[in-house]
Amino acid sequence: MKKRLADYFPAALFSGFLFLSVFFFSRGIITPKLSGVYSFMWPAYIAIIGFFTVYTGKVALWRRIFFLTLAAGFIIHFKFSLISDFFKTSCFEKTPYCHIAMASSFFNYLYQQYLGFMSGNWQMWGVLSLAFLWLFVTIIIGRAWCSWVCFYGGIDELFSICSPKKILSVNKAALKFRNFPMILLVIFLIVSFSAMQPVFCQWLCPFKATFSFMDNSSLIRSIQIGLMFIALVFLILLPLVTRKRTFCSFLCPFGAWQAFFGRFNPFRISISKDKCSNCGLCAEKCPIFAIRKGNSDEKPKILDYCNLCGACVDICERKAIEYTVFGFEISEPKTGLSQLLNVRFMAVFSFLLFSGVLGSFFVPAAVNDLIEWMR
Repeated sequence: MKKRLADYFPAALFSGFLFLSVFFFSRGIITPKLSGVYSFMWPAYIAIIGFFTVYTGKVALWRRIFFLTLAAGFIIHFKFSLISDFFKTSCFEKTPYCHIAMASSFFNYLYQQYLGFMSGNWQMWGVLSLAFLWLFVTIIIGRAWCSWVCFYGGIDELFSICSPKKILSVNKAALKFRNFPMILLVIFLIVSFSAMQPVFCQWLCPFKATFSFMDNSSLIRSIQIGLMFIALVFLILLPLVTRKRTFCSFLCPFGAWQAFFGRFNPFRISISKDKCSNCGLCAEKCPIFAIRKGNSDEKPKILDYCNLCGACVDICERKAIEYTVFGFEISEPKTGLSQLLNVRFMAVFSFLLFSGVLGSFFVPAAVNDLIEWMR
């Protein structure tokens, strides 16, 4: 059926509001460091993502494109410089505090905050306050952080879509170990505080490009390298053969952190028991094993680890899965301008705005870096 001009209005209006919002908050971040052109280009890119999300009614595909862009921008701008001086960054040279490390060493930061505050030395505790703020600001976006913002999660997702088909099915076994990140988080919190060291960084993190956290003892260093190699298997190899985000699902302590604190964010993904046919397709397609398949007596269950990626929402043929507010189903218009008040698009707007503003610290800079390196 031929599209009328009015059919584009909801998507165009959504896109326009998104552009203006991101531009307003990110311009002060971008323009002091880069050309003013980037302050328009980056919000425009996000607005295009928003336009096609509303126009097609699909969330997962356009979220993935945006998510991978964030990950690529972060790696190019902050990680390439570790390889060679040729890749020296043009601005924002300091890498942001790692949210994964902060979650697993939270008691350390809390204690250091206390010491800094009691000392009266602002220079000692002021920087730590920013780290503390970084950790809790994720509550604003909740569990969506892991599929809309996390630059490290984008690496996991990239490898999960590289293989044309799934080679290994691990859904049933995976659900038995789905709470393992929570166990890891508790262990890292206790051990890190006891040793006053970033234990996750020392023993498991696969994202470092240097040996700065390695022990001087050759034996301990060998064990550290071995554990990091195992983490790389979960980050690269297993996503390739399972088409699932295995590092995020089983080894990332921040995913467990968000599963708990993400409850403060109102957005949820819920399954309508009346509409659900219990086909199990949502559980099969969930990239992070966050849906437990139901049996003949019960419907599928969304676990606390759901990060609102929208894959199940798009795949459900009966439209039984949707974004909700605190799990409450709301009767919503599906057509016309009023559809922009749907919880789905309100959630997408919030996620794109938050991650877009955060991404303004490195994605435009990464584009500028690429241009500089090619000259």
